[in-house]
Amino acid sequence: MICGGLVIFFVRDVHASVRFYVETLGMKFVDDASGASILDAGGGLRIGLHAIESGRAEQTEPKDSVVVSLLTKLPIRETMAILENRGVTFDVQEIGSGTIAGFRDPDGNALCLFQPK
Repeated sequence: MICGGLVIFFVRDVHASVRFYVETLGMKFVDDASGASILDAGGGLRIGLHAIESGRAEQTEPKDSVVVSLLTKLPIRETMAILENRGVTFDVQEIGSGTIAGFRDPDGNALCLFQPK
């Protein structure tokens, strides 16, 4: 059935956001298509970075209703240590099903690392 997806984030500076996702998070740049820069987040997930259109106030504030959860190859604490050295700050929560380490991209879009128990 479904084997992947594309999440679109609206950002103020596409080039700066591409640098964050590629250099900080280690994603791979795929293409500039249809006005968005496309990144491969692995496992069939792609992230599109689209410039905020001037005059579109509803696109300037991050929406907390959507959080992209990223899985890691390393244990979550190791991944967090690497990303903290690259300037990422986390809000960590232990929940019944595992560990969630929330963080935001430079535009305030919500992401998290998740490691199940």
